[in-house]
Amino acid sequence: MIFKKFLLILYCCLLLPSCTVYQKVVTVVNEPSKEEPDVDLSCSYFYFLWGSHAEFAARYAEAFEAYEKALICDPTARYLRDKIPILLLKMGEYEKAAIWLRQALIDRPEETNSMLFLASLYIQQDKLEEAIKLYYQVLERDSDNENVHLRLGLLYSHQEKYDKAEKIFRQLLKKNGSSYFARLSLARLLKETDKADEAAIEYEKALEINWSKELAYEIGNFFSNLKKHADALRLYTSISESDPFDERAGLSRVQAFLDLGNNDEALEELKNISMFSKNQANIELIISKVLLRKNEVQKAQDILERLASETTNSEPRYMLALLAFKEENYPSALAHLNLILPGSADFEDAVYLQIRIFKASGEKDKGVALLRKHIAKEASRRPLFYALLAALYHEKKEDLAAIALLEAAVSIYPDNPQLFFDYGLMLDKNSMEEQAINKMMKVLELQPDHAEALNFVGYTWADKNIRLKEALEYIEKAIALKPDNGYIVDSLGWVFYRLGDYQRAVKELNRSLELEPNDPHIHDHLGDAYRALGKNTEALEQYRKALIMFEDEKKKAAVQGKIDVLDKQQ
Repeated sequence: MIFKKFLLILYCCLLLPSCTVYQKVVTVVNEPSKEEPDVDLSCSYFYFLWGSHAEFAARYAEAFEAYEKALICDPTARYLRDKIPILLLKMGEYEKAAIWLRQALIDRPEETNSMLFLASLYIQQDKLEEAIKLYYQVLERDSDNENVHLRLGLLYSHQEKYDKAEKIFRQLLKKNGSSYFARLSLARLLKETDKADEAAIEYEKALEINWSKELAYEIGNFFSNLKKHADALRLYTSISESDPFDERAGLSRVQAFLDLGNNDEALEELKNISMFSKNQANIELIISKVLLRKNEVQKAQDILERLASETTNSEPRYMLALLAFKEENYPSALAHLNLILPGSADFEDAVYLQIRIFKASGEKDKGVALLRKHIAKEASRRPLFYALLAALYHEKKEDLAAIALLEAAVSIYPDNPQLFFDYGLMLDKNSMEEQAINKMMKVLELQPDHAEALNFVGYTWADKNIRLKEALEYIEKAIALKPDNGYIVDSLGWVFYRLGDYQRAVKELNRSLELEPNDPHIHDHLGDAYRALGKNTEALEQYRKALIMFEDEKKKAAVQGKIDVLDKQQ
């Protein structure tokens, strides 16, 4: 086939005497250089057409070869020099494309388009600094190029150099206040840097410059996340007014009404949507949820029972099971749950609810049997089921079985951080601290921002009075992830206590108690911190609270010992 194609090309070239390929190649190699290179337009055009057809058919290597031959025929053809880097990009040959572009800039240093093309290529290769240098070279020649300024600002934003990016966007807007992209880019940057009020102003201005449905959605979601539900509703309403049949806008309005506590308005909107929705069952399901919010249980239940019988969606059955569970009608709840199959979206939740029912009715063995059955089959096996079964084993004081089960679980799901976390907790409950720490380290290897694992490791080190600097780092990272978690704040207070910073320990432990006032460990820790400061009265108050709250006899005895020592000192 290739040979036939070669004959065809040769035949065509013979028909065009000025397009003899071999003669041309020899000429290029052997002739002395001239100021003006020889140009063979017919030959060049022939190979260009061949390359274009090959490129259109995605035969990129063939197209590249044809374009190179076309360039031999006409070395002055700039359109070919521009075409080849684009083709190389399609071939995934980024470095070769960059070489072509760099050579083009050597030959024609004034070519702004080549600079911009090469900068874009550098960005794809994550060579951001090289791209930035090229953009500044363009701006040296064309200081008012708004697009290049915008690209620079976006690159700085990507690098999290927000101050530089913000400065660029504001300078652009100072020159041209109606620049839509500068305004939108500034709004997104301000949102990213948690300057919500300023971001809202810039978003609204961008929308005034160029209203679009997608931008209205973006701003509406932004307001929803800020819990500015009235503003979100205004944005979603503007979309509905522009397109009354936009179901997404209607449902967004429903959510905004619900967030505002306007259940009746939400129901009215749902009725409007149901008139044109292609998914009536989904709308009715949402209506049932709103009715439950209004405590109109029977109306909701009627809808759910009809949906359960008419559709394959498992959610109506799951909701019916939840309603029956609330009423402690366990047989009815189980009847619905048993019809939710492994392929259903609600299967995992359904099994979890079944376990809750068995525990509530004192039938843990049925829960164990159910989980074993599901774990035995790959189709119904879930990581959660291992954790649930291990918890049931622990409650039955069968911790060795729980540990063996979790060991099997992490071998089946080696990339599941939560299973390793549950495994670590189980090991810790069995006084296997070193092994527990190893499992928690595996959690952090899989998920570095797992706040509970960070807290576990940091607190364990602090409690053992070892590696305190690292313990503080772990706990501070956990606090950054979950600043209002009372147990993590307790760990922070405890590590400060171990570090000898008793004032800071008291401060953090008191904050922890505001978040978790009924945890005896926190009262015990606070008592220790007050005692270290010589505030024995305050320490005794905390110890006595801990004594009442602790249920474990060993812990009670330990706290009682502290109370006895302080009582003798008074």
